[in-house]
Amino acid sequence: MTKIRSPQFGAILFRASELIGAQGAEVFDRLGISLNANKISIVLALHAKGALSSTELAQHIGVSRQLIESRLKSSVKDGFFISLPEPKDSRKRVYNISDDSRSEADRIVSIMKDFEHVYSTLWEEIGVELEHALKLMERALARKALTYRLCEDFPKYYDEIE
Repeated sequence: MTKIRSPQFGAILFRASELIGAQGAEVFDRLGISLNANKISIVLALHAKGALSSTELAQHIGVSRQLIESRLKSSVKDGFFISLPEPKDSRKRVYNISDDSRSEADRIVSIMKDFEHVYSTLWEEIGVELEHALKLMERALARKALTYRLCEDFPKYYDEIE
């Protein structure tokens, strides 16, 4: 009989994600970075790609457009990001890093480049290239959801899950 693990994988993954987020926020706070750490992916995307719409940012980062827009809203208000009409369609908006925030954004990018080395060292320490493994898991789950995997392994659930 299979023993039930507690906590389950999802809870462990969530806990690890929260730990990375909290520790990353602490680093940025100690280094005097004013931008909330949950907006770092937006900075990295805009730094790499230039001005993008909220839809393009969401697709690039891999989160919902609504989440991106909620994060952009406060940072546009405080002046870190700017919102401009899209050149090809003035009904749409694109976002970029404001001129006043460019030096802090450059510093954030520099710190995140250093974090790439930190993560590589961490992957060596734990013996798993975790980022690569998680991307493989995402693709596998996109191909076949957990519902189908459960029903394949345990057909008794087919009738209950429709």
